[in-house]
Amino acid sequence: MTRLGSLLGAIALLGALGFGVAIVVEKSADAELDPKGCPLQGPTQVFTSRVDRVRIVIPRGWCSTDHPSYPGLLVSMIHNQPPGQILLTSEPFTRELYCSWPVACRNLSTNTAKYACALREKLTALRMRVGPSQLGPKENELAGLPSVWFEYDDNKRFLRQAIAVTEDRALSLVMSASSTDARTAHVRPFDTALRTLQLLTAAESAAPAGSTDAAVVDDDDDDDDDAGNTPVIDGGISPAMPPRESPIGPCPR
Repeated sequence: MTRLGSLLGAIALLGALGFGVAIVVEKSADAELDPKGCPLQGPTQVFTSRVDRVRIVIPRGWCSTDHPSYPGLLVSMIHNQPPGQILLTSEPFTRELYCSWPVACRNLSTNTAKYACALREKLTALRMRVGPSQLGPKENELAGLPSVWFEYDDNKRFLRQAIAVTEDRALSLVMSASSTDARTAHVRPFDTALRTLQLLTAAESAAPAGSTDAAVVDDDDDDDDDAGNTPVIDGGISPAMPPRESPIGPCPR
């Protein structure tokens, strides 16, 4: 199977699970893979998304690609022999997502556990054989991003998936292989990548200099923001930000 075919197969699976992965033609300056290309023997690659406020280190020996034209899919990592793919995805943690989870799942203790429960039920409905949930690595917890993981398969695709939910994002790291042995062979690089997953600080998440998001100015030197004025973007457009609805709350019956 070609790299593109493997990637499209993994994307199709994400679609079946309800992840918001769609094809559009657009570029983003808010995510970057450094260095670019596929340096299998070169320096370690690091992927950073300012919008999703996450960073992950690419395992050595894996060829990675960022995907600005696939909203929801942040970065893919491909290994040739044995073949395997690892995808990092992100979707907004909204009231709609929360209310899509079964009531029994919403009654669990943490948002990550609730999300894992909902995904496991969806996988079971797709006739996947789903293994038990396991706590993620200590590094995630120390970074303020506790995770859980589980394995599943349909006798054709053998996967391991880790998830973590922040206050506004549901993150997922999915490894897909063509056999049990291939999945086992890729457990170590998957765990290595998962241990490096971390949230960006506010400063690291700030828009790069020169971008539209950074072009916030005060058009009157005599008035300052402390007096209650709203900063404006060049052109006189006020960057009004509506209050964000909490994802946790009453759901329609």
